[in-house]
Amino acid sequence: MEWSTKAIEADRPFGSWAEDLADAFVPLEPRKIAEQPFQGTISRTDVASIQISRVEATKHVVLRLRSHIARSIGDVYFVNLQLDGVGRYTQRGHEQICGPGDLAIVDTTEPFEIANCRNFSLFCFAVPRQLLPGALVERPRLRLSATEAGRALSRTLSGHAELCLRSEPNSGISAFGAQHVVDLISHAPGILEERPPERAGLSVLLSMMLDHIDRHVDDPELCAATLALKFHCSQRYVHKLFSTTGRSVGEHINGQRILVCTRNLLDHAHRRATIAEVAFNAGFRDISYFNRLFKRSTGLAPREFRRAMSLRTVDGTQ
Repeated sequence: MEWSTKAIEADRPFGSWAEDLADAFVPLEPRKIAEQPFQGTISRTDVASIQISRVEATKHVVLRLRSHIARSIGDVYFVNLQLDGVGRYTQRGHEQICGPGDLAIVDTTEPFEIANCRNFSLFCFAVPRQLLPGALVERPRLRLSATEAGRALSRTLSGHAELCLRSEPNSGISAFGAQHVVDLISHAPGILEERPPERAGLSVLLSMMLDHIDRHVDDPELCAATLALKFHCSQRYVHKLFSTTGRSVGEHINGQRILVCTRNLLDHAHRRATIAEVAFNAGFRDISYFNRLFKRSTGLAPREFRRAMSLRTVDGTQ
């Protein structure tokens, strides 16, 4: 099954998107973050007792309101695997901020807000409550991207989801994949607590450098030269290693810093920090350069981004 936005008009800035969301998932209310043309697509397959969907869309917010819940049936969790973009999930006063590779969980029987503040793609697994352990929802912050074990789990979940979407719904292959999806989600907290293995498919040295960047991205001196000094090799060799990733050393470092800044601008714990403090704490030294990179990444200047996102709250009385 597939849905794609149609008939966008002045009085319907999302076109058919609200109806598409209701048909594919549950009733939800989309709201815009910024004025720009909207596009969205959903591909879904129903396998055994779960639904697996891939969503790609322009940045926006969706709300699950009490008025939606009153006219809905079913008791499922949405477990979202972020592929691109950054999402902020708010429910019961609890906030999850997810970057690529992270999992987020929301309960469809209670109000929630999902704010995808950049153009995004994700897998949504709609899983009946009884299929998941109760303790899983007590720990909804599943930052798989923080460890190699988590990243491996994320890649595996993504692979099973693609397999299910590309297979016939009633085939043995899709049923096999769906069962593994539920098992992997159920064991995510335990996997995150285990000692992470080496990065699969990468050289040991490159793996160590990537992990060093993840841990020290706030160091303004971090660059190819400091990596070469730290790991006792030449800068030329550092650049050669990173050429296999598709991004230069500087692009990788700046990408991680922008992700840190995006998280912190979304996080209420950092609401009193100035834009400059957010940038400098993430390792940037030039505020103008940071502003250009951030706008290139999100489409909004940092101040506009924070203002737009701060207006997005769940009103459980609606």
